[in-house]
Amino acid sequence: MAKTFCYKARDRTGHVLAGTIVAENEAAVASFIHSKGYFVTQITKQRREWLLREFLQSLSPVAVKALVVFCRQFAVMIDAGLPMLVCLNVLIEQTYNGKLKNALQAVHKKVQEGTPLSVAMSEHSRVFPELMIRMVEAGELGGVLDSILRRLAVHYEKEHKLNEKVKAAMTYPAVVVSLAIVSVTFILIVVLPVFTKLFEDMSLEIPLPTRVLLTTSHFLGNNGMSIFALLLLLCLGLSFLAKHEEMKKGIDSIRFKIPVFGMVRKKIVIARFCRTLSTLLRGSVPLLSAIEVAQKSTGSSSVIAALTIAMQGIRQGLGLAAPLSNCGVFPPLVIQMIAIGEETGEIDKMLEKIADFYEEDVDDIVTCLSSMLEPLLVGFLGGIIGLIVIAVVLPMFEVVSAVGRQ
Repeated sequence: MAKTFCYKARDRTGHVLAGTIVAENEAAVASFIHSKGYFVTQITKQRREWLLREFLQSLSPVAVKALVVFCRQFAVMIDAGLPMLVCLNVLIEQTYNGKLKNALQAVHKKVQEGTPLSVAMSEHSRVFPELMIRMVEAGELGGVLDSILRRLAVHYEKEHKLNEKVKAAMTYPAVVVSLAIVSVTFILIVVLPVFTKLFEDMSLEIPLPTRVLLTTSHFLGNNGMSIFALLLLLCLGLSFLAKHEEMKKGIDSIRFKIPVFGMVRKKIVIARFCRTLSTLLRGSVPLLSAIEVAQKSTGSSSVIAALTIAMQGIRQGLGLAAPLSNCGVFPPLVIQMIAIGEETGEIDKMLEKIADFYEEDVDDIVTCLSSMLEPLLVGFLGGIIGLIVIAVVLPMFEVVSAVGRQ
């Protein structure tokens, strides 16, 4: 049974190399390292905690930022005229992402056996996106792999920036809402029961807001675990249903109809589709193949279904603008710009301009929403805490009034 080994070695210049290799035993590892012209200094079996870390890494996709660095480094070495196997060796040594490193080691082995790079990468589709595989294939056929990799790096850099802007905009609201839920739950379950006993001992006539609050507190205190279990089951059930194709389309349709946020999501989908399609077309990938890849980058089942129908019109020779206008996803401005791109023969440049326009538009909207949401959320949180405080203080006023009358 193959095991994972960590190794350290030196080259003829004395430079220390380190990495991991999957092999049957230490002798096989040493033989492989010697075949590369290196001198073995240490071979150890990989420890369980490292194996657990690799397992956890295998569950998550490779970060877009890691793909940017990979493409940049690969392009520089190809442009410098280094052999493919040397480039892959350097990339393996320079890569810190365990999942990407393991995939590159397997790719290196396949390329060494004579397999084309794109074919070797396609066997690791969970690591290398289909966009990258198609582009690398086009670069190999056209002999322009270095320029293709540079375009991929630019593409992933812009995708990374867009994702980070959206994440940054949503982080603050998520944190505030989470704090509000935790704070209110703590007050209702832990703090209010103390006041409940106090009010009962004083035999006060409790105001309506206080009664509602105390009833809620009592209900949560007695049924907290049941409510948590029910919410967990509900989330699991929704996640299971979301895997069904029809349910995915329904959820996507609802997302697009949400005020403001639906508009933002639609703009993000259009920007991703246009940028991916532009990148593929510039890499000389055929139009239908490029659309098949680009539609998957949208992350929207309803949009993918609409584009699949639009592709039937493209196969019939209707061009790109007319079928896209019938799919009901793209606004008139996008269709007109694509039509102009078809007439001028520069559809890839026009698609890139559309992507730039919508990404800037999303950036402006997200910035505006962030500045609006911050005071609204703070006010919302303050209002909830204020209502709780008022409901608790009202009976105290009853006590003070009673003492004053006496």
